[in-house]
Amino acid sequence: MKNGYFVISLDFELRWGSYTWDSEHTYDTNIFGARKAIPDMLQVFEAYQIHATWATVGALFAPSKTAIINTNEQYFDDTSAPHMSPFLKECAELGEEESEDPSHYALSLIKKIRATAHQELGLHTFSHFYCLDNKNAEETFERDTRAALAMMDAQNIQPTSFVFPRNQFNPALLDVLKKHGLDVVRGNENHSLYREREGRERKLHRALRLMDSYINISGHHTFASDTCLKDGMINIPSSRFLRPYAKKAPFLESLKLHRIKKAMRHASKHGEVFHLWFHPHNFGRDIEENIKMLQEICEYYEDLQNEFGFESVTMQELAQKVKRKEVTA
Repeated sequence: MKNGYFVISLDFELRWGSYTWDSEHTYDTNIFGARKAIPDMLQVFEAYQIHATWATVGALFAPSKTAIINTNEQYFDDTSAPHMSPFLKECAELGEEESEDPSHYALSLIKKIRATAHQELGLHTFSHFYCLDNKNAEETFERDTRAALAMMDAQNIQPTSFVFPRNQFNPALLDVLKKHGLDVVRGNENHSLYREREGRERKLHRALRLMDSYINISGHHTFASDTCLKDGMINIPSSRFLRPYAKKAPFLESLKLHRIKKAMRHASKHGEVFHLWFHPHNFGRDIEENIKMLQEICEYYEDLQNEFGFESVTMQELAQKVKRKEVTA
């Protein structure tokens, strides 16, 4: 029986993921906590030889405010400002560099990620650009992509994997990504609960998805790797969002982990893919409990690897396998 694949992707964004909705900085505890949690995550990944994709906001690669301002002046003129005005406003208030403003810069953390074996750096747009909310903004999205790639190229990084912010998967933008060498994307689960939507989601959908994290409402969302290739793009849809430790309801933790493990076992037994994702800032509170949760998942992966040959791969690595299989078919 062919082995299955275990994919982990992280939406690495720090303050760039919250500036549009958290003007009062109420979420900053999670953001600063993420900086403490990331080295612990990397230790767990290294201990269990976990391959992970870090889909990173391009602005986090900036070494200074000057670098961001210069990039903005090059790629975002007045005609693109309507889509970029919240981002440009946030940039105007930045500190000068990472030690002064650790919520907006992350080169030291990126260095740690790059120094850890089997970690891939992907892209999460330059500005945390909402790809469905911004209607008819293909030109702005392309500018955003070019800005991010220029910032990453300065650090000798050429990404191939891309994750849409807020999971606003937009097929109309795939050609832009492909043109710039980004031919691996993370799609959403194939179920109405997880269909991409504009704006803030309805409370009902959020409540049902919360329930689905603990009780199997929508299925395992595992899939065969050979279904990922379409029109020259590799779409590796998510299987499960890893919710952080529920401090107010710790009794739910065993249900959540059982749900995840059962899907992992299904994927490993049937030679399918299980794709787990989360944000580093989800671990920004209750760091010790969240790291223990991640470690338990990785320990279970190790068990499945020994039992079924389950294989940990980055998004890019899975894409390469899919492409090779297509060539030899």
